[in-house]
Amino acid sequence: MQSMLDHTLGSLVERCGHAYGEKVAVTSGDRRITYVEQIERIRKAGRALLALDLRHGDRVAILMEDCPELLDVFYGAAWAGLVVVPLNAKLGAVDHAHIIADSGARAIAHDAAHAERVEKIHKELDIEIVLGVDDGSVIPGGHSMPRLLDQQHASPGRPAVVPDDLFGIYYTGGTTGQPKGVVHSHRTFVAALFSELLELGLGEREVFAHVAPLTHAGGGFVLPVWLRGGTNVILGGFDPQRLLHAVATEHVTSTMLVPTMLYMLLDTETGHGFDLSSLSTVVYGASPIGHQRLLEAIERFGPIFAQLYGQTEAPNQLTVLSKQDHADAVISGDLTSLSSCGRPVTIADVRLFDENFGDVEAGGVGEIAARGPHTMLRYWNRQDETEATLRNGWLCTGDLARSDERGFLYIVDRKKDLIISGGFNVYPKEVETALFEHPAVRDACVIGVPDEKWGETVKAVVVTDQNAGVRTDELITWVKERKGSVQAPKSVEFLDQIPVTAVGKHDKPALRNAYWAGRIRSVN
Repeated sequence: MQSMLDHTLGSLVERCGHAYGEKVAVTSGDRRITYVEQIERIRKAGRALLALDLRHGDRVAILMEDCPELLDVFYGAAWAGLVVVPLNAKLGAVDHAHIIADSGARAIAHDAAHAERVEKIHKELDIEIVLGVDDGSVIPGGHSMPRLLDQQHASPGRPAVVPDDLFGIYYTGGTTGQPKGVVHSHRTFVAALFSELLELGLGEREVFAHVAPLTHAGGGFVLPVWLRGGTNVILGGFDPQRLLHAVATEHVTSTMLVPTMLYMLLDTETGHGFDLSSLSTVVYGASPIGHQRLLEAIERFGPIFAQLYGQTEAPNQLTVLSKQDHADAVISGDLTSLSSCGRPVTIADVRLFDENFGDVEAGGVGEIAARGPHTMLRYWNRQDETEATLRNGWLCTGDLARSDERGFLYIVDRKKDLIISGGFNVYPKEVETALFEHPAVRDACVIGVPDEKWGETVKAVVVTDQNAGVRTDELITWVKERKGSVQAPKSVEFLDQIPVTAVGKHDKPALRNAYWAGRIRSVN
């Protein structure tokens, strides 16, 4: 008998196509794609990729804005036994080039919005296969995906793919200043998707509005929705007015937001009179959330919120603060748990360990470590970092937390100085490296400071040549051009000398305390 973890993504989408037929699988603007049409699109996309002489296990990078074609390429590659390498569109060109080269991707699929960047990277790296997903996006030497699709048949007949085959390499920030690839198999990723169904209570005929990038955590909800015969509503990014309109007109039942989006939604919704009665689940996470704004959201929309805490290394979830947990906190008046990241999900064994890998005493602080069927296999081409993170069969998260008698976990700090701004990870070392490339910068230290809208924003503390006359906007633009808008500092402070610890390192805790004093820094 086949267990739930013995599936591949390809076998699951085939089951969905067969089970739900003419029901609507995807909407995007005026487009309506049924399950029959969707599985045919996936099959044809997979066969088109194989027709280019891509072989089992070859990597396919994807650089696209959210659209139905992204799903076709993503699931088509997985269906065909290829390995997807999703690229965060908000990263800079340097990081995109590094990821493509590091992963050894033989192909990249892109849309018109990224054609110019792909053309430059193609010239630099000589990527073997470049695919424009519409005729207007094809670069010189590239292939037209629509023309390739016209040459394929959509009948059943799936390539041989097994659960332990590699499915994807998801890149996250690295301690060396460059993104590192997190490797997942079909088995680990399918386990994560089934866990979402179990923990979040996504129901039959769910209508899920996608506003978080499909190449990011938001994409992890597509297949769970399909497994319940629901509809994925692709909105092409976050716009609060558009989301509210979609809830009212498409009868959206669920969505995923980072806290920044939730704040903007709260500020937009007031007085607009949209019928939001269909909305029953809002998943949030990926960055710190303001305590008062969460209470405001619960008061405005009701106890429909669920929080996830996880990592790319354990997709979307290690703990969950369920809708019932939110409701219980409000009803009881004990709001303590709302500052937590929830309790461990069912499929994960989550512990707090001390520096010697022993269990911490009750109430003590330890590093969150976890094991379960959804944790990563390894880091791509990084044996040392793999061994440092996967220890004794446990995934060591780098997050420090304490637990209470009810099992709720409260993150108190990060072992690494990760900044989470608007749901995206920013690693200070990467920003510092970019700043140090400026000829006038003599020293630089980057920290996260509180922000009502983004949770945290990037702040650079720098020492420059006294006669350089460097302006704040010049340094911000300098980093933005090299690392992208997310990692660019939003503010810069100029000092004569950056404070250091007794061992000569930048005293980041002291710098942060000046901004976080009197605030609760809840980390999700």
